[in-house]
Amino acid sequence: MSQWLTQRARPGDRLTLSGPMGSFYLRHGERPLLMLAGGTGLAPLLSMLHTLQTQGSQRPVMLLYGVTRDCDLVKTDALDTFIQQLTGYRWLPVVADENSTCPQRGFVTDHLDDAMLNNGDVDIYLCGPPPMVNAVAMALRNRGITPAGFWYEKFIASQSAAA
Repeated sequence: MSQWLTQRARPGDRLTLSGPMGSFYLRHGERPLLMLAGGTGLAPLLSMLHTLQTQGSQRPVMLLYGVTRDCDLVKTDALDTFIQQLTGYRWLPVVADENSTCPQRGFVTDHLDDAMLNNGDVDIYLCGPPPMVNAVAMALRNRGITPAGFWYEKFIASQSAAA
C-alpha cells in the first residue's frame, strides 16, 4: 500500500478504505504490560501507548524497541515524552549492530529479564519482523514462561516493485 501511494497514486484517484481488521489491539486489564517492538513494529505500540495515556492508565509498561542500527531508532522523543505521561512507564532501545553506541546491544531477546516477565503475570504485545516474533516466542518457551496475555503482529516490509 505504501509503495502504491508514493509511486503510483495520483491526485484525484479514488480510494476505498476500511478500518483495521486484525486482532492486534490493546486489551483492557490490570496486569503489567511488556511491549516489544522491532523496527517499524513500533507504530502500533505507539498508538497503544497513546491510548494508555489518554485513559490515564496506571499499568506498569516496559517497552523494548529493537532496531538494526542506531540510525534506525525513530520516535525516541515521543517515547521519552510518555515517561512524564504514564506512571510506571520505561523504555529501552536495543541495537543489533555491535558497533552501536547504545548500551543495550544485540537482540530484544537478549534483554528480556525476569522482572519484565513477572513470572508470566504480564500482558505481552509484540510487533516486528517474523524472525523476531518467532525468536521471542522461542525465548519464552525456553524459559518456561507462559504469559497471561500474548498478542503479536508480524510486520513484513513491502517488497520492491518488479522491474
